[in-house]
Amino acid sequence: MRYSLSTKITVIFAIGFSVICILFSMFAKLQHESMLDKVKENQYNAINWLLALYKKSNMPEDWEEYFKNFNLSYVTDLNLKKDILANGDLIERADTPLGRVETIFYDNDLFLKIKNQSVTIILQNTLKSGNDSLIIGFLLTIALFISLYISIFRSLTPLKQLRKDIRKFAAGNMDSICCKNIVKGDDEVAEVAYEFNNAACKIKELIMSRQLFLRTIMHELKTPIGKGRIVSEMCEDETQKNRLIAIFERLNILINEFAKIEQLLSKSYSLQYEKYHFSLILDQTKDILLLDNFDKYVTLTLKSDPVLRVDFQLFSLAIKNLIDNALKYSDDKHAFIICDDDGIQIKNRGPKLEKSIEYYKQAFIRDTSSKNSGMGLGLYIIEHICDMHKFNLEYKYEDGYHIFCIKFKKIEDAKTKA
Repeated sequence: MRYSLSTKITVIFAIGFSVICILFSMFAKLQHESMLDKVKENQYNAINWLLALYKKSNMPEDWEEYFKNFNLSYVTDLNLKKDILANGDLIERADTPLGRVETIFYDNDLFLKIKNQSVTIILQNTLKSGNDSLIIGFLLTIALFISLYISIFRSLTPLKQLRKDIRKFAAGNMDSICCKNIVKGDDEVAEVAYEFNNAACKIKELIMSRQLFLRTIMHELKTPIGKGRIVSEMCEDETQKNRLIAIFERLNILINEFAKIEQLLSKSYSLQYEKYHFSLILDQTKDILLLDNFDKYVTLTLKSDPVLRVDFQLFSLAIKNLIDNALKYSDDKHAFIICDDDGIQIKNRGPKLEKSIEYYKQAFIRDTSSKNSGMGLGLYIIEHICDMHKFNLEYKYEDGYHIFCIKFKKIEDAKTKA
């Protein structure tokens, strides 16, 4: 079982507090027992000296003053006398020429009772217990202990905020992190939070500059594409006109596709989930695949037409990249698509990969032995899109075919979105 740092510190301080209380309790008990021994000794000495004076017929004139010498005084409270006689525990009893002498334990103290035919007196201890200094020491120790506990928890406050900031940072929400004016603290935790904030701000600046650079390029490309689209309308040759229009339309589609990839890689893309039949997604894929004759290069086997809850544009892009890769790296420039209720298989014939599929799933990695050009982002983007949709992307090589399979769950009784 995992516990937080705050819980561990609280448990340690709770154990420490318990140990301190036990130790002070033991010290108080030992001190009290020592005081009782001293009281008992005083009572014993007072009686012995009194007996010695009695034998010499030299009894003290002022008995109250005599007992003060042994830190004893008369109990004058009648209610207290009754309670001592009624509820006190007899510790010792002795018959002397002075009368019966008893030591009584009551209310954590010792009392001396002297009774004869003429008088009954009860003496109490006047010694200070000494627990006052012990109590003061206990209170000071507890105050120091609690102050240390609070101080440590205050030091952990930047760490808790750092955890929240890291979660926001992982979610791509860097604006709420970098807008704070964090002051560099005195302890190590505050310094870590301060340095993390600086690092997050620098990363945000780098991401913003990259996004600005890419978006500026795409914006500048759209201008000549738009002009070319206008010029192509002026072409008198209908065949050339249609070709030019198709070229510029495809370039525009590519620019929009690059924009989606840029948003996806910068984690600023928000999925728009809807329910679609796979056949509808495939129609969108055909539009952005830039193939003159789709059926000539791709063989489709539609065993069923499942309904998927996906982001239409983004998932179409993943299917498009899978088909595009299959055609690029196929020996016969042909790809096969097989769809059923469990998933989508896209396969092509080709030699076995030199390295594991995990190597080619990395960003900017491609097969250098192939003559095909590209940035090596195809499989990286495909897997990323599948992960965002909670689908599994699987790969296997069987009988000379590369087989990529997207595993998904069928949505029952779903309505198709046009």
